[in-house]
Amino acid sequence: MGHFQVTMELHKLLETVNSKQSFLDFVDALRRDRIDELEKEKIKKSSPYGPGANGWENGTIEAFLDALHSYGHDSDEIKEEPNWRMFALLLMAGKMYE
Repeated sequence: MGHFQVTMELHKLLETVNSKQSFLDFVDALRRDRIDELEKEKIKKSSPYGPGANGWENGTIEAFLDALHSYGHDSDEIKEEPNWRMFALLLMAGKMYE
């Protein structure tokens, strides 16, 4: 499965998050996406100047949390009244936001 297809599937799943269970399903898919990327990177390394095989820009917990924090601060989509989709959106930002 190519990077674009995996990313599109995660984005589609993100749009369906509206409950605790759908949030947990999203978290599991994000976890599996990262594991898949790590396996792909063992076979063929991506450029150190770009994202990994599945689009992960932030490969350490520190970078992931920094991106999550930055996106939460910068984004107008994250409101004061949280919901399950916003939590999922923050996690997705941890993967991709620079």
